[in-house]
Amino acid sequence: MRIAICDDESIFLKDLEEKIYRIIPRLDCNVEPFSCAEDLLASSLSFDIIFLDIEMGGMDGMSAARKIRLTDSTIPIVFLTSHTEMAIEGYEVNAFRFLKKPVEDGKLRQTLEDIKLMKASQKGVLIKAEGDEVLVVPSEVLFIESDNNNVRIITTSGTLSTRMKLTDAIDLLNGIIDTIRRVHRCSAVNLSHVSRLREKEALLDDGSIVGISRSYYKAFKNDLYEFVRKTAR
Repeated sequence: MRIAICDDESIFLKDLEEKIYRIIPRLDCNVEPFSCAEDLLASSLSFDIIFLDIEMGGMDGMSAARKIRLTDSTIPIVFLTSHTEMAIEGYEVNAFRFLKKPVEDGKLRQTLEDIKLMKASQKGVLIKAEGDEVLVVPSEVLFIESDNNNVRIITTSGTLSTRMKLTDAIDLLNGIIDTIRRVHRCSAVNLSHVSRLREKEALLDDGSIVGISRSYYKAFKNDLYEFVRKTAR
């Protein structure tokens, strides 16, 4: 993972770099520090994450983010700021998060974990359906249901059927996102698409309702609460 940090305070720049390396080993991460937005924009390197100070001498961070978005609409931009009221303006450039300076270790760790999860969820898996290999993006899966060795995978873009055990389908998808949880002997739900939980059913954000058996309810509820706690911004 290649990470850019752009901040005109040299002490803060070094401190944040060291904090990141304490969270992600150097073998798995390469941090590139920049002391001004102009140098960041002039770099020919590609990055997986950009930590960007809003208030800097010369070009400010918000202006730099607008230029970045002209060529890259998806890279996570994490703004560093002492003024959280700037968050509203950050929506214009699809900011991933705002971290208040000085950055707390726990919030930095959570931000890096959330970005890692987001990037993993964008990957796809190939599933054989009706003789074809179909690319399925696990984050788009709403729920799964089975009938013996036949599995229906319901996604935000449609439904596909494949001959596979439910357990194998869950393991395949969770190899990327780890958010698929069983709610019944014959069904499983993606935690990231649950909008409401009732005692016997989960309501999903597309309007679907999936029944939850009594034996799975407690574990599913605990997993859902933990998922919300970890992903809440």
